Amino acid sequence: MKKRLVSMILAGAMVLGLAACGSGGADDTKAETGAETGAATEAVTEAEGTEGGAETPAAAGTEGKKAKEDLVIGVSWKTFQEERWVRELEIMQKVCDEQGIKMIYQVSEYDAMKQANQIENLVSQGIDILIVTSNEKETVSNAMKAAADAGVFVCYYEATSGECYAQFSGGNEEYAIGKQITEAVADMGLSGKVAFVYGDPAGGTGIQKFHDGMHDTLEEKNCDIEIVGEQWATNWDPSIAMSNTENWIATYGDELAAVLCMNDGLAGGAIQALTDAGMEGKVLVTGMDCDLVALQRIAAGTQVSTILKSGNEYPEQFMNTCIDYYMGDLTMDDFEYKETNSEGEEIPFFNYPGKVITKDNIDDVIDAGVYTREEIYGE
Repeated sequence: MKKRLVSMILAGAMVLGLAACGSGGADDTKAETGAETGAATEAVTEAEGTEGGAETPAAAGTEGKKAKEDLVIGVSWKTFQEERWVRELEIMQKVCDEQGIKMIYQVSEYDAMKQANQIENLVSQGIDILIVTSNEKETVSNAMKAAADAGVFVCYYEATSGECYAQFSGGNEEYAIGKQITEAVADMGLSGKVAFVYGDPAGGTGIQKFHDGMHDTLEEKNCDIEIVGEQWATNWDPSIAMSNTENWIATYGDELAAVLCMNDGLAGGAIQALTDAGMEGKVLVTGMDCDLVALQRIAAGTQVSTILKSGNEYPEQFMNTCIDYYMGDLTMDDFEYKETNSEGEEIPFFNYPGKVITKDNIDDVIDAGVYTREEIYGE
């Protein structure tokens, strides 16, 4: 039994190498080499008790039903729009390949109804473990619960926040990440007229937690700001950030001090508008997700910061931990953090903290093997 695995993992330094990124269309279903697809694992219906007496959806007790190399893992992915999602899925594929496990995936590109149908399709292919990340957790929750009822072990790649069904989850604490998004500009003593571009509100309470954290950091550090614009971006569309930034530039010109964006894609849209107006580098812009283009902009001085939310470590650790929990090598007691699913059940939460990346520590990303110096600096 790998006791206290999660705590030990989080204490470690980021050392994993980058898995080569692949590509695929929104409708692609990919099956790599591995064991042949078998019948779905029979339903696990008994829940183990925790030390506190609470029940958890049981993954343990599956030992002997299948060898690890006979498992089939289905991944329902929300998008390839941002670079991080392509890279992280490739890393998860690599983990499965190394263990002889078959992995198949489908990508919905922020279409939640389409994703619900894709989840049903994955279940019909005889998967044993389902891993989901969605832009609209509540919309796909019924499909996830149906998968569990069919005997599939259901995992959510981010925090469920009580909004979808899962038996295991992981990721970042969203409020803490939100605070990090504006941490660097707050430390610079941000003042003056600022605008905000947030992600898709359909994302639920997690997006609201990002929002609250962004504002609370600025308030806690007594930034003397005047908010002149706020915009939510459906499907995290960079063109929305671009068009709104164009409007703010037209209205406030050189008085605009910052455009605080919730991710790197939105930051790219805002920076394009600033570049077209000859104001790049003069207006502070934030982001999140540690996309390569964002790091290049940080190196060039047109973006202040981004957040390394997963690197190469998280997708590998998440995949391995899902497998180990399913096989019974880990139990609820091995996890320091817990959260609840949409049924009010307590489930394990594999916590991975984010890290603010600025021009001052951009080499930390290189040292972690996420990107090379040549990729970031062109050297």
